[in-house]
Amino acid sequence: MKLTGVFIIETGVVNRGDGIGNIATVKKITTPEGIKVFFSPVSYKRALWNALQKHKGWSKPIVTKEGGVVQRTGTIIDSEEFDFAGTMVAKPKYEREAPFVVDNGISINNYFGDMEFMTNMAISKLYGEDEANIINKENFYGIYIMPFGIEINRVGVQEIKTVDTKIRETDDLKEKIKKVYKALKLEKYISDEKLEKWAQLVESIEYYPENKTTKIILKKEERKRRLKELLEGMGELSKRLEGSERNLTPFFASFSLDYIAPKYMLLIKDYLKKKINEGGYLNIEELSNKVKEFAEKEGKRIKTADYLTYNQVVNEIIDEIFQES
Repeated sequence: MKLTGVFIIETGVVNRGDGIGNIATVKKITTPEGIKVFFSPVSYKRALWNALQKHKGWSKPIVTKEGGVVQRTGTIIDSEEFDFAGTMVAKPKYEREAPFVVDNGISINNYFGDMEFMTNMAISKLYGEDEANIINKENFYGIYIMPFGIEINRVGVQEIKTVDTKIRETDDLKEKIKKVYKALKLEKYISDEKLEKWAQLVESIEYYPENKTTKIILKKEERKRRLKELLEGMGELSKRLEGSERNLTPFFASFSLDYIAPKYMLLIKDYLKKKINEGGYLNIEELSNKVKEFAEKEGKRIKTADYLTYNQVVNEIIDEIFQES
């Protein structure tokens, strides 16, 4: 089962590019329709993980320099972030492809070279100097469209295929967890207190000696909690940048459990472009109806939400997913 979705976000600059002299650039991409501003999946996800750690109590992942790259390691047991985001390039020991993927958030409106001239003159005068440093910032404010997907069946499920954990059928759950972390050479990160806590999250750990594979499955309640909190976090998100906050909360969201890819993004994109080119108001109810009609013609379903109904729709999706599991 896969949950796909598309967010429409109205905000300013989320990602800066490399500086050129005293110019702070925005991240831009050239398209057949003109120059668009974008924010990267890495930028979005980092803001999301930080928010979930701060507001939902998510654990910080174990980080090591595996394969010469500083990145997440460990297992899905110790970190919700590792569960959804996996690793970057670690092979083969900690390898986990991310069940949660986000594409670039790309603006619908074009970038036209807006600049903001800034100095630190006021601070310099407080210091007793008349000289000031100068910076030019490229500015932008627009409507971004961001598709994403979550492989539901892989949330809270991990297969370790390349490490022999040597688990026995007679081992209790805590002993199995110990053996997993020992095989991964991460035993220094566990304690009796953590083992007690982690054992409450795990439904089963099975070892298959014929191919030396270990499969970890978290409890249904834990998988449900993680997915619900992820979606809630996406629905109320901001990112700190340059002393201010960029609002990444969607003013329109669409979700579907029937599409393997969010092809309905194309309809949403066409609607937005048409309205902007006409100088018209974005009618969320009209867009919602168009998206649902599109899905109905294909014998599928799409749920839509605005900022007022977002959490209600998330609850409906979570109930549907876990009633079926």
